[in-house]
Parts: sequence; C-alpha cells; structure tokens
Amino acid sequence: MFEKVITWIKGAISKMFKTNDIAKDFNIDISGSEEVNELIELCTNIFNNNAPWLNKETKSLNVAKTICEKVAKAVTIEFKSQVEDEGINKIYQRFLNNLRTNVEYTLAKGDMFFKPFYSNGKIKISCIHGDKFIPIKFDSTGELLGAILIDQKVKGNDVYTRLEYNDLNDTTLTIRNIAYKGQKNASTLGTKIHLSQVLEWKDIEEETQIENVNKLIGGYFKIPIANPVDNTTQRGTPIFANAIGILKEVDKQFSRTLWEYEGSELALDIDATAFKKDSNGNYILPKGKKRLFRMMDLGNEKQWNIFSPTIRDTALFNGLNEWLRQCESQCGLSFGIISKSTETEKTATEIKASKQDYYVTVSDIQNSLQNALEDLIYGIDVLMTLYKIPHKTNPEISFDWDDSILVDSEKKQAQALVERNAGIIDDIEYFVQTRDYSEEEAMEYYNKMQERKVEEPIENDIDEE
Repeated sequence: MFEKVITWIKGAISKMFKTNDIAKDFNIDISGSEEVNELIELCTNIFNNNAPWLNKETKSLNVAKTICEKVAKAVTIEFKSQVEDEGINKIYQRFLNNLRTNVEYTLAKGDMFFKPFYSNGKIKISCIHGDKFIPIKFDSTGELLGAILIDQKVKGNDVYTRLEYNDLNDTTLTIRNIAYKGQKNASTLGTKIHLSQVLEWKDIEEETQIENVNKLIGGYFKIPIANPVDNTTQRGTPIFANAIGILKEVDKQFSRTLWEYEGSELALDIDATAFKKDSNGNYILPKGKKRLFRMMDLGNEKQWNIFSPTIRDTALFNGLNEWLRQCESQCGLSFGIISKSTETEKTATEIKASKQDYYVTVSDIQNSLQNALEDLIYGIDVLMTLYKIPHKTNPEISFDWDDSILVDSEKKQAQALVERNAGIIDDIEYFVQTRDYSEEEAMEYYNKMQERKVEEPIENDIDEE
C-alpha cells in the first residue's frame, strides 16, 4: 500500500523539478535523497488535505492535520525561553510568537530551517519548510553541515527560483546563489538569470565566505523519527510517516460512515402520478422537501412507502475508533489524543504506559527544537558581529519546558503540599515544585514573605492606637 502511494507522488514530483536538476549547477550529488523528498512531498499533500486516495467517494477526516496540531500544542505549551542580550532577545521573542505554528508545519514535513538574515539594518528570521530546502551533508553526530535553500517568486506565468547553497568546511562557510527563470507547471528550473533581475534579490552576492564559524547560520529543526523509506538519512521525518496506510483506512472508514447516514436518510416513495407538473412538464415537489420525496413507479397514485432503515453507525464508529487508536500507536501518541477513550483502557498501568509513550515523543521533539533554537541564536550572534550591530557575544539562553503531559499539575501540587506538611521538603523547595521558580527566585520570595510577617504586628499596633 505504501509503495503504491509513493508511486503516485513520483508522478506529482515530475511535474515540478527534480533534486538532480537543483544540484547539477553546484557540482554536488544528492541523488540518494530523492525518495526522502518524495515522502516529504507526499506527507505535505496529506497534511494539506490532498491525499492521493481522496475522490468523490472517499472524503478526508484530515487526521494528519489534527495530529500535527495537537502535538505542536503539547510541545510548546507554557514554553518559555530568554536570551541574555536585550537586542537578540527582542528578535528572538518576536520569532517565538509563531513557534507553535512552525512546529506544526515541521511535524507535517519532517524538518525546518530557521534562517536569520540581514535586511535594511535589521536581523530578521525566515522559516524554510522541509519541502523548500535540501540537506546535503551531516557530520557523524547528525549536525547539518550543508544545505540548499529554495526561494521562489511567482510573477504572472513566470517563476523565479533562487537556490542558495550553504557549505561548511572546517571553520569556513561558503554561500553560493544561483537564480533561474522558468514557467508555471514546467518540469525544469528554466534558464539561469542574474540575481539583479529580481528586485528582492538585487543585493544578494553570488558567492560569499564567512570565516571562523563552526555551524551553519541558522537552526536546523527536525522530527527525530526513523525514516521508513531511507534508513541511512539523517533528515527529519514527518510524525505520521509510519501511519500513511492507516490514514488511508481512516478516511475510507469515515467515508463509509458518511455514506451510511446519507443512505439511511428518511424518504417517502410515492408514485410519480401523484405529483403535478408545471408548464414545462417538470414534476412539482413541495418547496424545500425535494430530498424527502422519491418518485417511484408503484402503479397507484395513492400508494406510498416510508423509507427509514436502521442506521448501523455504532459498528462503523467503533471501527473508525480502532483505526484512530492504531494511528496513535504508530505516531507515538497516547490513546485518546485523536481517538475516543474506550473501556479497554481500564488500569492505571495502561494509562501511564500510554502517557509515557507520548511523553517520550514530545520530549524528543522538544530536545531537537531546543538544539535548533540554540543554533539560531548562534547564527544571529554571528550576523550581528558581521554587520557590527552592538550586542553581547555568546549570550546565555534559558529554556523552560512544561511536563504536564505525564504529570498532572494539580496532583503535583497536592503531593508537594503533603511532603511540605510532613517535613520532607522545606518551603523553598515547595515553591520550586509548585510555582516553577528557580531556587534563587524561591529564596527571594520566601524572604519577602518572612519580612512581611515581621512587619504585620507593627502595623496592627499602629491601627489599635
């Protein structure tokens, strides 16, 4: 089933341009990434409610979009991060405003590149989706060392494409840019043009080098899941890549349910001779009730039948729910994220095991995101140094992630209160556990509370006088 889907997407890819065409002008070989790119293109289409199996009979429940949306919320819920430099932090916080949406797109497409750039005296950040860039090389630890970024502008029937190749060797980053002019729906990039022919690219150099750097300028965020089509790739993988066949069955089962409701609609079968005709010979049906009446040849204008079959929705919904649970299992989610909780999930052990799977999934994604954000701040630091923008070099970055997926916050607070009353933990540790304070913040808060208690008797004596 999965191979058939991949075959379909290859046909769609051929209408665009292939990775080999992208690579030839840079004299690099990326032929091994073709299948991975096809998988990303397929998952992008599924996410955009354009799966290859959808047609007039098969409708979409759009489960892939729901999965990405819910996991993105779990990854970023109550997430806080700060940079120890006012200028960089201002840029960073503006970027974080859209972090949840960018995480959702990354979950759908496997990876994303957070690219800082200099424009009109300011540092800005663009987010390049997994279907708009091609990782070229990684080191032994999985760190990205080379990539081709794709930028396109559409003007009428003309498509302008800019390829930016970033290549890190030792401590030298080489950036090369090539522009093309092609046509919509063409299978090639088109002809080479000068960067100055596109207004937005006129100030971009064809080639430049940045010395004394040990990373690419930007953060590479990837979903850390094994790839089902290329076991050697170090690229990220869409979160639902292992469940594509199941997603197809979900949509088929959902469509059966829709058909059951449509096919079981109440109707009156009445002989055609019971209806009047207009001047054009068309039968006149009661206004707004056309779906209710069905004309039949019953042989008697006074004869009629009520069509009202029993709806078999319970069995169909049970089947749909089982497919959704299988999808949750394949995507590393806990039961009940997209499915309806059932009586089979009885014990606390089963519930905890399910939540732990989901916790591991979310935690792995958060770790990958944190690495990408650290690299993004490094890239901003490098650009501000290059363009002589005042800032603190190598600033510290703080991250605060929420763990409410596995631990219920109310239960956590109740447990901390029990331990505090029993003398197991002191007041400061209690504030750390229940208010997300650091130890220094908890100490400061505790001291203020103690000072207030000392001052209160004095205030009472004054009131009494």
